[in-house]
Amino acid sequence: MFVAMHVPIQLPDGEKLLDMAVHIALTIAVAWIAQRLFFLVVARFERLITRAHDQSLPAQQRARTLGQILRSLISVVVLVAAFIHVLSICGWDVKPLLAGAGILGVAVGFGAQWLVRDVIAGVFILVEDQFSVGDVIELDGKAASVEAITVRSTRLRDFNGFVHFVPNGSMKSVTNRSREWNRVAIDLPVDANADVDRALGAARDVVDAMNVDPQWKDRLLEPVQMWGLEQLSPAQAQIRLVLRARPAAEGARELRRRAHRALASAGVRLAGSVPYADAPAAPAARRDDPDATEDPS
Repeated sequence: MFVAMHVPIQLPDGEKLLDMAVHIALTIAVAWIAQRLFFLVVARFERLITRAHDQSLPAQQRARTLGQILRSLISVVVLVAAFIHVLSICGWDVKPLLAGAGILGVAVGFGAQWLVRDVIAGVFILVEDQFSVGDVIELDGKAASVEAITVRSTRLRDFNGFVHFVPNGSMKSVTNRSREWNRVAIDLPVDANADVDRALGAARDVVDAMNVDPQWKDRLLEPVQMWGLEQLSPAQAQIRLVLRARPAAEGARELRRRAHRALASAGVRLAGSVPYADAPAAPAARRDDPDATEDPS
């Protein structure tokens, strides 16, 4: 025969309950105020990033992404701290809870180490402004345009239009082709038997004309330079021109076009080109050809 046993539940008295409620309310209020203050700091950080890059769209996107990351991190930290403090106010021993949370965090971190690596690398990419949306970067010897950057991965589109999703942690070495300026060396392969002095003079005229051209003068960061005869071999002589301009200024293509036209006008033959010749004469008629007519003389 079972006997029902009543275990008395001891509740704190009214005064103690009121004290706990006040402390819990204060904890929630302090947590909310702390969250708002940290959010203001994050907002100021976003404005500093955008102002440092002249309010450009990539800078705004980067600042917005970093702000979202920091706000999420602040919210989680503040919420967890407030929850643990509320438990301690209610009389719970939070030491075992903290120890268990630490062990769980280590286990989760060990299991998701690749994800953690990608997130950390993504944060550094955004903070250090290694590249941004619209930049052309070179990764593993292949060039592609950056379409989107997240904390975990980067979306790229190559020349063929293929889209690549690359985890940020797997990027070991990245070359950015779209930062500030590019220097391009343009080699003019002149035939070894051509008049090198005439070729140098034609190249010098091209350089001088492009440096004073109003259409290109403002696009060039410095005047085009002619380094002269860079290489000499039995097959060709190379004349090098050096151009320093902003990315995607199309100055290299224009300089090649002008140089080719100038060399052709000066009668300088490029290496490997076939010289023009007169049209070959018609072959003489064979004697055994019945249709051939004899010379009347």
